[in-house]
Amino acid sequence: MNTQTLRRPKTLLMLGAVFLAICGAAMGRPRSTGPELAAATSPVALAPFEVAQLLSVGPPEVVVVTLDDGRHPLIGAVPITLFGESEDQQIQGAPRSRRIVLVGADAVRTDRVARRLAVTGRDVNVLAGGREAWDRAMDSDPPAPPGSAGAALRAQHLQNIALRRYFGDESGTPKPVNVAPVAAPRLAPLAAKKKREGC
Repeated sequence: MNTQTLRRPKTLLMLGAVFLAICGAAMGRPRSTGPELAAATSPVALAPFEVAQLLSVGPPEVVVVTLDDGRHPLIGAVPITLFGESEDQQIQGAPRSRRIVLVGADAVRTDRVARRLAVTGRDVNVLAGGREAWDRAMDSDPPAPPGSAGAALRAQHLQNIALRRYFGDESGTPKPVNVAPVAAPRLAPLAAKKKREGC
């Protein structure tokens, strides 16, 4: 039997293995997702009361951006439509020199927009739990801390209650009472002093 005949199947097997390896590598390689999804890490998430604190202080280096509406408004936030009509325009028009906090109802959309903004070099956070978490936090006052809680935790709790009543339904805030104006009482005229005789 010819040695060349014996080598041919081995060569074909080796070529087949190399071909399969190349195909496997090509199929296993993730498809290009474009620059908008290239950010590998998820944005840092902030708790609802952290976002409420930012909105109440209004630091000039932070802007809270809403992707949609909810039951309880984020007073001081700006809608993303302010930066453009399409998502591409919004990414392009978003502030570059300020930290952006995104709030949205759809977690997938919020994450996508946050990653696209991060790829452009912007500093981006998201609201943990999205709109649902915000509305839930603003529905009622947070539970009181345990009796053994320190002064700092009790102060934080009182601050969160104040924030909740500002952004929530304000059920704990006394409503203004409309009172009909009361007419000033009519005073009796003073009696004229009698002149003393001899003066």
